[in-house]
Amino acid sequence: MTQNKIIVTIGRQFGSGGHEVGRRLATELGIAFYDHEFVDMAVKKTGFHADYVKDNEEKAPDFVSGAMFSGMEMYQPSPYDRIQAEEYKLIRDIAAKESCVIVGRAADYILSDQSHVSIFLFAPMEDRVKRKMALLKPEDAAKMTPAAMEKIIKQMDKQRKRYYEYYTDMKWGARDSYDLLINTSRSGIDGAVKIIRTYIDECRGESIMPD
Repeated sequence: MTQNKIIVTIGRQFGSGGHEVGRRLATELGIAFYDHEFVDMAVKKTGFHADYVKDNEEKAPDFVSGAMFSGMEMYQPSPYDRIQAEEYKLIRDIAAKESCVIVGRAADYILSDQSHVSIFLFAPMEDRVKRKMALLKPEDAAKMTPAAMEKIIKQMDKQRKRYYEYYTDMKWGARDSYDLLINTSRSGIDGAVKIIRTYIDECRGESIMPD
């Protein structure tokens, strides 16, 4: 990171609190936050329906794998890959112009040639099930069992892993791929934000914490 710009990318297991950590971190730092916002931006860029973009972003196709983002500045012809290509460009453009926190979308890899702090959040399955169950609306919670939620979490983790490893040449969640790996069950959401802020403070060599 430069002295004037802060860029943080957050990879996360499903249910580990990545969105909330990112949102709170961005708010405390007074910088832009991007997560679900990418759906609306990709809709404008591609012309696809919002539901189509939401259903197909951060996913990899079922056929042969490869590292699409490696040196990628080319147009991908299929509608599916076009979503990923547009989000790639959006992430590059955002990071070039402003300080920000970006959740998911292989942003750590896309910005690997730029100075930034890369985070990966994880937590035990039991705690992730409890977190996701607690976030359900009452009418949805009545229909969901912990076993069913665990199945959803495993599927989402598998989906994110396949996406990350298809579009990059790195391993999702591997310790060598990130600056910090944080167990949010131990740190809590606020604790994770504090850890990241302290790390940024040390990297910049100046205090960004409030008095």
